[in-house]
Amino acid sequence: MRKLTAALLLGASLFAAPAMAEQITVGMAAPLSGPQAYFGNTWHNGFKLYVDKLNANGGVNGVTVAYDQQDDKADPREGTLVAQKFCDNDKVVLGLVNFNSGVAQSTLPIYEDCSLPTMTFGSNPSLTKQGYKFMVRPVANDLAGALLPAEYALGKLGAKTAVIVNDKQVFGQGISEIFAKNFETGGGKVLDTLAVAPTDVDFTAVLAQIKTKKPDAIYLGAVMPQLALFAKQMHEQGITASLMVPDGGYTPDLIKQAGEANVQGTLVAIQVPPMDASPDIADFAKLYKAKYGEDAGPYSIYGYVQGQILEQVLKTTKGLKREDMNAALHGVKVKTAVGELEFDDTGELKVAPSYLYKVEGSDFRLVGQN
Repeated sequence: MRKLTAALLLGASLFAAPAMAEQITVGMAAPLSGPQAYFGNTWHNGFKLYVDKLNANGGVNGVTVAYDQQDDKADPREGTLVAQKFCDNDKVVLGLVNFNSGVAQSTLPIYEDCSLPTMTFGSNPSLTKQGYKFMVRPVANDLAGALLPAEYALGKLGAKTAVIVNDKQVFGQGISEIFAKNFETGGGKVLDTLAVAPTDVDFTAVLAQIKTKKPDAIYLGAVMPQLALFAKQMHEQGITASLMVPDGGYTPDLIKQAGEANVQGTLVAIQVPPMDASPDIADFAKLYKAKYGEDAGPYSIYGYVQGQILEQVLKTTKGLKREDMNAALHGVKVKTAVGELEFDDTGELKVAPSYLYKVEGSDFRLVGQN
């Protein structure tokens, strides 16, 4: 009888025991070294801030999140090596990847082949037009990023002419072409389109050409440190046209490296709202500073938002395999720090805001949004 009682008690305890906790791994890739390291590290920090909080509270339905953080150096070749590493690791069931469009162009086919769902930051519009089934883009693409500055130049500045300069890279050339189209559609005239190499640091010859054309505005499709160097040399050559740059210029380094006096009035378009735009965003900014001892970076808020997206995916997924996670990711509808987000059939956000900032003194002031 004692043996029977003991057996019954053992059986009851087995049924009463909680299910063994599970853990998934998120592959994280971004430029963590080099000129764009500030963007990559602070973006990832936002995600880790939210995930660490999730894990501290026991995860989601007993599932905790580990992350494998890799440096793609903003280099497509490095990016493909990282992508293959994530693909080969069965524990990685989601990717937080591709800060740069050029890297995304090279890595997305690899992720697609191994059915690894990704949240990519590459903003070139063509990326979601290639039929990928395992990617979403949780930020606005360059169609929005190049529209605001064109509208502002025409409407607020009264610009009638512009010169376009780009670094011949997927992102820089792509967004500059969209700006040019928007500017001309709005009634402006593009006087010339000039190209520089992505490694150029001396823009004397290009600026000499621009100076003779006397444009009202210059749009520079490039990344740091070229944005700062161009702004500095442009001012030194006495060119008074309004300078407009993409999101890579939304960093204190633009002002520090160019020199405050040389960059006044420069316009920067980015998908990031001001850190005091809402109570939720303000709370995030406080949490970030408390954890990392510094202000949030340009895309830290979106790393945090991607953590919120992941939480909802884990709440709704039917399983923890890549295909299950992908289905939940594409069907996600979630309230985040920047508002309610959901994706269309191509992986684009259904609503994707963009913001325009103007350098004033040593800071960026919001002057427009859509």
